[in-house]
Amino acid sequence: MIGWLRVTVVGHSMSPTLRDGQRLIARRLRRGPRLGEVIVFRVPDETLPHRIKRVAAVAGDPMPDWLTPVLPDLPHVPDGHVAVVGDNPWSQDSRQLGLIDCRDILGAVPGS
Repeated sequence: MIGWLRVTVVGHSMSPTLRDGQRLIARRLRRGPRLGEVIVFRVPDETLPHRIKRVAAVAGDPMPDWLTPVLPDLPHVPDGHVAVVGDNPWSQDSRQLGLIDCRDILGAVPGS
């Protein structure tokens, strides 16, 4: 049985796609995240219970150009990780958060 997770969007990092306060249902993944998919994940040592971002690169993909200044020694996204980006150009993303460990992904928003 597939598990579901109810989450609330906090902030404007995914606008205009998602709005602050909007409630979502995310599906727990039995597979790896997909490019372009909106995921819900936890960031260790952070006060927010979760973050919501779009997958910009998956394991084995070349490191996105906008991320290479931050991670110059990694030509590809390593196994077990993804790079994420917000839909709002001023949001925090993997430039600030780093690559996201797939073990920290709580689910994916269906239809994203």
